[in-house]
Amino acid sequence: MSYNYPYHGNSPSSSSQQHELHALRFYRFHKRKNCWKHYKIPHEAEQRPRHHDLQVITWNVDFQAPRVNERMTGAIDYLRNALLKGNSPPHCVILLQEVHSKALPVLLADPWIQKYFFVTPIDNLKWPVPNIYGNITLIERSVSIKEAGILYFAQTTMSRTAIVTDIRLAPLEPELYRGRRDLTIRIVNTHLESLKEGNSVECRAEQLIICAKLLRMEDPAAYAGIIGGDFNAIDDDAEEQIRDLRLSDPGEPSQFADAKEFHTWGFHETKPLKFPTCRMDKIVFTPHGEVTLDPPVIFGQNAKTEEEEWVSDHYGLLTTFSV
Repeated sequence: MSYNYPYHGNSPSSSSQQHELHALRFYRFHKRKNCWKHYKIPHEAEQRPRHHDLQVITWNVDFQAPRVNERMTGAIDYLRNALLKGNSPPHCVILLQEVHSKALPVLLADPWIQKYFFVTPIDNLKWPVPNIYGNITLIERSVSIKEAGILYFAQTTMSRTAIVTDIRLAPLEPELYRGRRDLTIRIVNTHLESLKEGNSVECRAEQLIICAKLLRMEDPAAYAGIIGGDFNAIDDDAEEQIRDLRLSDPGEPSQFADAKEFHTWGFHETKPLKFPTCRMDKIVFTPHGEVTLDPPVIFGQNAKTEEEEWVSDHYGLLTTFSV
């Protein structure tokens, strides 16, 4: 990807504003020095992608509820023990949204995270001012990584961004990909604008358009791409927007008998709901060639801290992407 350049949207409202894409580094924990260090990515010729599939996990971990440190600890424990079933995780990417700046040190101090994952970013100063919360992407260390960046949306009143990471997968059957044994897959971790007040609806639609454009950038081109995160999909045309952008949504409610089974938000609310339960969180992809994305599985319905508090007001999603 090309970094540090202004990126125009294609809607009239973005004509005088520019989205900005800036490079990020991957970090790996250095055990001997007992700190996180910038990971120098080997030349592509020196590293071959090992995997033809990838587990993709997304979870909004809620920065507004109290006890952010305890809830982050609870989220990590749940991911490790309940979702990924043990200390050694499968090859996966974990997309987190609403990580509180005060909980970020808890994430980085966790021995499981330190041992098994690349992390980007590790500094809340990469998030927009006031740097209180943002997105974090974790990639299991056996996955072949290429580069990363952060997109600052021009249209946002809520300091929303997208974390972009490029990884490399090896097709199971290269002959289906014209003999290619190495495919670049672009993964966008985003949290779109919330609510319906003001210009939130327009911001949310514009942000989704830009995320879809990121998957089809040609500098360099990714073979296929994934967008995962909190889409705040409360608009009547939320599903239609995905289809209009030529994205595929394996969790679209029309494909299932009970759409509520795919709702990810609103189940823990004790006050009268401003919105009903809904499918705020999604994982979608660019349908290209033989790539597939399984219908996501919802997790986190019983995710609580040791103090029996809910880890988040959102459930998470888990799926498998294959080439």
